[in-house]
Amino acid sequence: MDEASPLVAPTHSVWVSAELRQAVRDDRPGVVFRLARQAAGLTLEQLGRIYGSSASTLSRIERGRNPIDQVDVRRALAHLLGIPGEYVGLASSGGRHAARPAQSTANPATLRAEGGDPMRRRTLLAGAGAAALTTIAGATSPANAADPSGPRLERFLLANQLPAEPFTLQRATADVHAIDRAFRDARYSTVIANLPALLARLHATATSTGGNTRDRITALLSHTYQVASSVATKHGDDAIALAMADRGRNQAVTSGDPATLTAATHILAITMRRDGHHTAALDLIASTAGQLDIRHPDPATLTAYGSLLCTAAYTSAQAGNPGAADTYIREATTAAARLDSHHTSSGVIPFTATTVAVYRIGVHTALGDTAIALQHAMSVNPALLPTPERHGRYLVDTARAWSAHGRADKAAHAVLAAYRHAPEEVDRTSVRDLVTTLLHAPTPTPAALRSLATRIGVP
Repeated sequence: MDEASPLVAPTHSVWVSAELRQAVRDDRPGVVFRLARQAAGLTLEQLGRIYGSSASTLSRIERGRNPIDQVDVRRALAHLLGIPGEYVGLASSGGRHAARPAQSTANPATLRAEGGDPMRRRTLLAGAGAAALTTIAGATSPANAADPSGPRLERFLLANQLPAEPFTLQRATADVHAIDRAFRDARYSTVIANLPALLARLHATATSTGGNTRDRITALLSHTYQVASSVATKHGDDAIALAMADRGRNQAVTSGDPATLTAATHILAITMRRDGHHTAALDLIASTAGQLDIRHPDPATLTAYGSLLCTAAYTSAQAGNPGAADTYIREATTAAARLDSHHTSSGVIPFTATTVAVYRIGVHTALGDTAIALQHAMSVNPALLPTPERHGRYLVDTARAWSAHGRADKAAHAVLAAYRHAPEEVDRTSVRDLVTTLLHAPTPTPAALRSLATRIGVP
């Protein structure tokens, strides 16, 4: 859809409606987006397919929650729907509509672009042109990870087009292990800053080599795309997470390594589930698990199988199927019990008996069985959690269970503990939403929660 054909016509009555005028005066861009979407006759799911995002992400935007504070998000949606930029706190869009509401009190300078035309995420997913490379190529330094407009995850999409020098298999292996450690340590800004250059060099290396070396480089490339997908998921960017997971699985197929393919399928299933495709995700998991020989499996195969089952359990819970969720999580527990206690998981998301217990918290919270979820939370020995990322995830999941159970105070303490163990696990969109909920809970919460809210950018 080009500049001349916005989803909402310039002559539509919504632009002069009292409700939209009031939303602009009150500086509520989320309401403006909602009114424009409804004027276009679209559901959240339908707009999500056009824009390249999930319905849940768009719902958060319409409710005024992150990622609405990101300049590129506001600009892309405004361009798509035909909303003048000043209606949503951006610079003037050049007079697209004749009738304008009263002037917004928002300061457009705070949301003005640094230059360049808006680029919709769906365009990026289809493959950006060379013009975008000029912008992206110079944006791989760690300083960009602290960009106040949000993490530059779009750079992941163009990494395979960046010019880069190939490196040795030994160096490639070391660098992939380093990025993997950064993710497991919940140092997501480090991952985001360094991933584009690493992906570019891995692609250059895969192109310049052959035989067994190329297969091993391709497996490393698959693993790196899995990390990219996982960190995009952490930041709530489901569209990019899905694109990265798909690329990771394609590279896994090329590598010919069954363990790599299973791990990549696991990550892809997670992104499909987050995008609302529960049935398709379960079908993918079932077909992949059915191809694994678990009668006398090696630890890697058993780990892959158990990881798939955990995701199947959580997917079933979110789909409202408690019977299937219970079956899958019980089988995952059995698989974890069969593992040697000294085995170290090589996947992006570790699989151990303790991490299965953490999954049980999320499964029962999703099913509404918060009392059972909290029983599992209390049964976890934090000392056995394999990584800071899993420790932070355990505490955040526990906080969600306490919040759903009506104990905002307990939930707040869990969030504060998560911040102490893994700060960047808390400083992301979904947890900021949880903190916002806790701040407005009818029961008292610790004063430290407000200090934390300020640190992670909760309004």
